[in-house]
Order: sequence, then structure tokens, then C-alpha cells
Amino acid sequence: MPKKQPGSSPVLMNQTPEKSADNTSLVFELLDTSDFGLLALNATDHLIYINEAAQQIFDVTAEHVLGKPVVSFMDDPGLLQFIAQGSCDLNKTYEWQQRSLLVSAGKFCENDRVKGCLLVLHKKTTPDITSDDEFNWIKEEFASLLESSYDGIIVADGKSILQVNASFGRITGLAPGMLIGKNISDLETEEHACLAAVQEVIRMTSYHKKTLTLQRRLTTGNEIFLTGNPVFDRHGQVIRVLINVRDVTELKSLEDQIKKVSSVCENFNQLSEEKRDFFQGIVAESPSMRKLVDLVLRISRVDSTILLVGESGVGKDVFARLIYRLSKRNQHPFISVNCGAIPDNLLESEFFGYLKGAFTGADAKGKAGLFEQANKGILFLDEVGELPLNLQVKLLKVIQDRRCRRLGDNKDIELDIRIIAATNKDLNEMVSDGLFRADLFYRLYVVPINIPALRERREDILPLSLMFLNQFNTKYNVSKTLDHELMSALENHDWPGNVRELANVVERMVVTARTDVLMPDHLPDSIKKRNTGLSGPNLPDTMNLKEAQQAMEHEMIKRAVIRTGSTRKAGQLLGVNHSTVLRKAQRCGLDIQAAIRQNKVNPSLADPAH
Repeated sequence: MPKKQPGSSPVLMNQTPEKSADNTSLVFELLDTSDFGLLALNATDHLIYINEAAQQIFDVTAEHVLGKPVVSFMDDPGLLQFIAQGSCDLNKTYEWQQRSLLVSAGKFCENDRVKGCLLVLHKKTTPDITSDDEFNWIKEEFASLLESSYDGIIVADGKSILQVNASFGRITGLAPGMLIGKNISDLETEEHACLAAVQEVIRMTSYHKKTLTLQRRLTTGNEIFLTGNPVFDRHGQVIRVLINVRDVTELKSLEDQIKKVSSVCENFNQLSEEKRDFFQGIVAESPSMRKLVDLVLRISRVDSTILLVGESGVGKDVFARLIYRLSKRNQHPFISVNCGAIPDNLLESEFFGYLKGAFTGADAKGKAGLFEQANKGILFLDEVGELPLNLQVKLLKVIQDRRCRRLGDNKDIELDIRIIAATNKDLNEMVSDGLFRADLFYRLYVVPINIPALRERREDILPLSLMFLNQFNTKYNVSKTLDHELMSALENHDWPGNVRELANVVERMVVTARTDVLMPDHLPDSIKKRNTGLSGPNLPDTMNLKEAQQAMEHEMIKRAVIRTGSTRKAGQLLGVNHSTVLRKAQRCGLDIQAAIRQNKVNPSLADPAH
């Protein structure tokens, strides 16, 4: 299609010199840049103006059609009749050469005489929708928006409740389906404080015609805010009240967690670089751990023998190394030996060393034992309860005399060492059973330190999790964060493997999660089954068939929404209508938004193989 040359006059017929002023030319050039097709006809329906967009729509050039009757290139009877009538209807739809056009037309009159007609055309880019289909689509869209809200939503008129979403049921424990259609004055306000608040919000919002908020506490102890928003008609009358119900208990819990995290970070940042190195791996937010650290600070200055007692994984080796770093021996060796990892027939040679040729297979140069290697420093005997009785006698003598002798040698080696022992067993009980020597027990039991299990100091779980998260983010060059629901799940778990298990779980989530925000779904199955509802419904023996069926429906709907990320797709997966999914979700109080959010933060849930 030929284009106008720059600086040429606008394409307009019967133009007088007086009307060719610069401002008129500018107006027509602006019209030529419009995305809408514009045609101007005179009183005899001859074309006097056509802009660039209209030329493209009808696939013509201005030079060929200006001054000609519009019927010369437009042969659509319906469109021609529309032009002839000069109707002012907006966005009338017409099909033109397999293209849908939105058309508006208007006539220009002077002294009741028709001077011409202006036609405005625009390509229609959306599919044609019948009024019924459009109404149903809008209705379903509204329902989806309502259900996707994490807050509870109630829509009411002056007399009754029209809509209630599933989140309201989750927050209040009331089935949304039992409220829809109910008269406002018939609400059970005496039995349910939230319904009394709903009733009050509707009446006050309708009366005062402005937004207002009430605060109430439920019988469960949760605190909620109810905000009423008036919806007006064109006469300024309130025809609807939209109520937003928000549970601020969870927000306050999240605020407390944020404060806790900030406090941990602030306390850590306030430590000097030297102290940070000393306390590396130690978290002491709980009272019991603070007392423990205080004890360690005091005993690290002396050379008394220490016995660390605690379950496997509580960090006995971490405390042993802390004592070493804080002691005056920190410039000398720290030798750690796991007494349960050395074969019995090698224990004596490993502990005390040997001369060359002391026994078959001995190193030709001989070897210094662990006691000798630790001279001037600290020897850490981990899992000391695993030592056999025959070696316990020799160990006792070394501790008493502070000297040892290599195998095959006849000379003693003077020792200046400090002994730190650790065990996860009850040595006192082992003494009673004849499995551990009483004299050795009392030699080791000079300063006993009991390290509490992680489940007994839950205040340390979150700080430890953040410490490990920071370590593994740095190690694997990622930037993962913990969701507040995951924080709660971590704090509520008993951690039978203690700190070691927590570190392993955090590392596993960091390296396996596909998202930057770690959620409860990223936890191992053993922990997830205890902290989430994704393991399937737990049906008690007392549940009847109807209740069991409803519980199973609830679980299947939840899983379908999590898997598909949409209530519409969930309905297709389950073989039911979209409205059925919404209705059943409302009835059972399912949090649709939370389920959709799980799909978005963990796309792997959409794949059954995961």
C-alpha cells in the first residue's frame, strides 16, 4: 500500500484554502496515526476522508477510493445499512472478509440537514462471546477470585449473606456453605463471636456508608480483624457490603519469628571477629545452653578432666573444640579419637605408639601414639564408653601417672596433656553392669557437662537452622530462604538425631529444592508426614462411612489443586465440574489459596513421579 509522502497535505476532498491552516493539518495528521479506522462520508455517501488504519482494514489506497461512493469498495449490506442509518450504537460487531470489526457511526447535521457521516472501525482481537457465555464466564471468574483470597471474604446485601469463600471457614471453623443465603438477623451470634462481628459490621457499614474495621477474639484464642467495605449504586445507596476477615494471629507469630531472627543476627553481628571464631558452631539462645556456655567459659581456663555427656548428634565434639579454643593450650595440638572406630587389636598401639619391630607389621620407623601426639595440648576421647575393659586399665594408669610407654620400649614418656572424654551412654549404669571400670569412671567424671537434646532447647532450633542455611548457601553459591511455615515445622519437630540431623535436613533442602523459598513440602517424608497433611487422611476407627467419604473427598480435592495449581484444572483431573470443586472445598473448609501456593512454590508437585 503506498504511503503518504512526508509533508504532504492530509487526504481530504473538497478542502478549501481557508481550511488548510496549520492547526487543521496537524489534526488530520494525528488522525492518520490512530489505531482506529476513520472514514468520513458526505451527504451523498461519497468518501471524503480515510485514514491509514482504515486503508489497511479495507486493503485500499486513498488515491483509489477518495471521492467515490462507499459502495465501490464496501459491499457488506449490513454495514452499509448501519452507515445509512448513522446509528450511534457503540462497538457493533460486523464480519468483514473473515475479520471481526467493532464499528461505531454518527451523522453530522446542520439545520436538520444531513451534512455527512463519520465511521469508526477497530479490529476485534477477542473472541465473540454470547451474553449468556459472558455472564457465566464473569461469574466463574468472580468465584475463582473469591476463592483465591487468603483472607476470608463475605459478600452480603442488606438482608442476607450472598457469598462466603473457603478461607473464612479455615479462619473461623464455620462451614461457608451453612452461611450462604442465610438472613443476617438469623445468624447464631450468641454461639459464635465471629458471626456477631459479621452482623455488626454489615449493619454499621450500611448505616454509616463508609469502611470500618472491628477486632474480635475467637474461642480458639485467634485474633481476627473484620473490615466492611460498602458498595454503592448510582444513587449513592449501599447495595452490597464486602467483608474482609483476616487472622492476625499468624501475622503476629510471623512477626515474633522475624524479631527472633533479627535478634539472633544482631547478637551475632555484635560479636567481635575473634569471638565469632571461638563460638563457631555454637548457638545458645535457650536458657539451658546459656548456662552451659557460661560453664564452659569458666572451666576452659583450668586443666581439669571433662566428661561431655549427651545423645548422639548434640554437638559434643563442637563443645570439646570450643573448650580447646578458649583454653591456654590452644597453640598446641588437639587430637581427637573415636574410641569405637578403632579395632580392639590396634587400640593399644594407636593410643601409646610403638618402636620399630615391636610386632609383625609394625612400621619400620616406629610410631608415636595419640597420647604422645597430644603432648602439651588436649586429647579428646570420643565415645569413651566403647573402650574394652583391658584397655581401660592402661588408660587409667596413664591418666593417673601422666606418662605412657610405647610398645616394645622400656622408657616412659612424660605427658602434659588435658583429657576431654565424651559419651552418649550412661557410664554410671555401665559401671553397675560391670562394663566400665568404676575407678576410670571417677577419673573422667571430674567436671561432667550434660548437653541437652535439641528437643529440650527448642529456642535454639531456628537460630541453628539459619546458621546452617547461611553455611550451605555460601558452600553451594545459592540464596535460599526459609518460609515461616517451614520455620514452625522445624521448631515443632523432635529431632531424634539432634543438631546433626537438623544440619543434614537443611543441607538436603538447599541442594534439592527448585525454588529459592524453602517450604514444608521440601522436608524429607519422615518429617513432612508429621508436620503436614500431605500424607493422606488419618481416619480414626470411630469415623462413620459418611465422615470418611467427606475426609477422602477433602484430601483428593486438596491434592488435585496442589498438583494442577487451579480449581478448574483440578475439576478436569477429578472428572467433575469446576463449580463442584469450589462447592466441596467450601463445605470442608479447604484453603484453596494455600494449595495453589504450594503448587507455585514447588512445581515438582505437579509431576506424579515426585
